[in-house]
Amino acid sequence: MGHAASTRIGSKKELWLRLRNYHFDHLVPPHLMDSLRAAFEGSDASTQAFADKLARKLHWSRPFAMRAIGEYKKYLYLGAVAEFVVTPPRVIDQVWHEHLLFSRGYREFCDEVLGREFDHHPELIPVDEQTARFKAQYDATLDLYRQEFNVEPPAAFWGTPKCAALPDKRKAKPRKTSCDQSAMLATSDDTPLYAQFEGSGGASSHASMPEFSGGDSGGGGGGGEWGGHGSDGHAGADSTSGSGGDGGGSSDGGSGGGSDGGGSSCSSGCGSCGSGGD
Repeated sequence: MGHAASTRIGSKKELWLRLRNYHFDHLVPPHLMDSLRAAFEGSDASTQAFADKLARKLHWSRPFAMRAIGEYKKYLYLGAVAEFVVTPPRVIDQVWHEHLLFSRGYREFCDEVLGREFDHHPELIPVDEQTARFKAQYDATLDLYRQEFNVEPPAAFWGTPKCAALPDKRKAKPRKTSCDQSAMLATSDDTPLYAQFEGSGGASSHASMPEFSGGDSGGGGGGGEWGGHGSDGHAGADSTSGSGGDGGGSSDGGSGGGSDGGGSSCSSGCGSCGSGGD
């Protein structure tokens, strides 16, 4: 398992704002930045370039890819604050795989933005007990999403799990964190994230925070390019293979390796659950 970084990462609100305002500049070599800005307009050219790569490789529409990046940031936030190992849905897992391929940039992101290591621990072989654990972790991750963001996880991005449901007789509980507690969030406040952005009247104190109001997911870094999504887990794709194209993008390079054990603040469970492609 990976170990959390030695530095504290501040409050939930501070962590989320860092993630929400992150533009994936770590992925761009300095000598390519001018060319990137010429190709993609706006202050978030790096995010747009990452979305363009996702769209081309996974056969998604650009708007769908931008929204998937926004939901991926929410997943990273949940992984940092959860007391159990989080597990992503299929769409978010694909974004994560592509981010991991930029191994140096991903490490820099974890150090400077997330404030800790966040390792990927995919399933090596399908084992019923481990599959059940991934399913339990996925369900717990969805519950934490609702608690922290006060909205339902959008089905287009969170509705397709990595793991197929198992018979009720084989239930498992999410595994608790075993990371160094000194590296957890430097706050004892258990207030959900959405409540930290509310004004005295209960409304959002920031008009551009749709992630807490049930609107389009925020945090993608995009300039209003949020449409083009449908109702199922693969909607918004330019072809029917919205979840496909994972071939080269499922590498776990730079992930730190290790077993499924460990806490969500320093690692995450992600299994293929017998479906292949991980």
